[in-house]
Amino acid sequence: MTNTHFPVHSISVSGTLSWQLHALNNEGNEGNQSLTRRYYIIQKDMTEPEYVNGVSGDMLKHIQAEHLHRIAIQEGLTLSEGGKQFHPDRIGYDLEKGLPVFTQSDTDLTAKTNQVLQRCTISDLEGFMVTVKGGQTLKRESVIEFGAAVGLPTLVKTQSYFHAKYGTDNPTPYNVQVSSGLYATVLNIEAFRIGYNPHNFSYSIDPIERKKRLDVLLKSVLYTYLQPNGAKRNTHLPHPDHFEGVITVSTRRCPAPMLSPLSASYSRQIHSLADTLNNLNGANTIRCFDFETIAQFAEQIQTLIEQSQPWESNNAEAIE
Repeated sequence: MTNTHFPVHSISVSGTLSWQLHALNNEGNEGNQSLTRRYYIIQKDMTEPEYVNGVSGDMLKHIQAEHLHRIAIQEGLTLSEGGKQFHPDRIGYDLEKGLPVFTQSDTDLTAKTNQVLQRCTISDLEGFMVTVKGGQTLKRESVIEFGAAVGLPTLVKTQSYFHAKYGTDNPTPYNVQVSSGLYATVLNIEAFRIGYNPHNFSYSIDPIERKKRLDVLLKSVLYTYLQPNGAKRNTHLPHPDHFEGVITVSTRRCPAPMLSPLSASYSRQIHSLADTLNNLNGANTIRCFDFETIAQFAEQIQTLIEQSQPWESNNAEAIE
């Protein structure tokens, strides 16, 4: 790989992640028993569905957004007041509190979307939907998308452990479900949409700011896997001991190939897809960054931060 800069249209991550002894995602409680998140997996040649432990995409995206919030504050990126407080409504919080967001000249969706994108990095990257005066709905799809992290059938196990909560009176018994195993994880980043206003087919922020936002987004993805801030971490801090997979990057109007590690041949197929797409669209349309450890994953993210530039066009996508 040469040390030259290249445009980034989209980025995908497909990987196998090992978490030991975690309780990151629970669905609630039944009596004194915590219930862990589980999914049915139905694959080719299975005689019946597998019921496996998992961590929802909602949980993973919340973890990523939390890291993004911290990095954006540290890097001094523009944030709305709601964004600074990590309020779930972000720019919606500012509007609800009557804070100055729009000027009198901001009368249409184009102008109002411009203001939101310029004022709040988190709203730009994580998406937003708010209703403003006059009944107009402002919305922006998230730049980053997560799939659920699902346990590989036969390679994930959930056990129930007895605990007792001690207080001044009698101890309270309860059971906690703790899981260990290999998990398939996938995510996608549409880098070309960073700062993009679909209502006038142009960007609301300059290339320098778009690059800053891409960099903090990539950092937040790295931190998501380094520190998954899910449930019950005070006594069930996960043991992350393995992460391998492929980061793919597209440099033209082409999806970065992604394939679930639920397929044992996912890595080989991704490289085959990259070769095919390069033959169809030109050399280096797809770049692959393989990693076999968490440390190598961090190195590949560093490479992307050092070499990538957000792809841009005056007609990147249609009106939403």
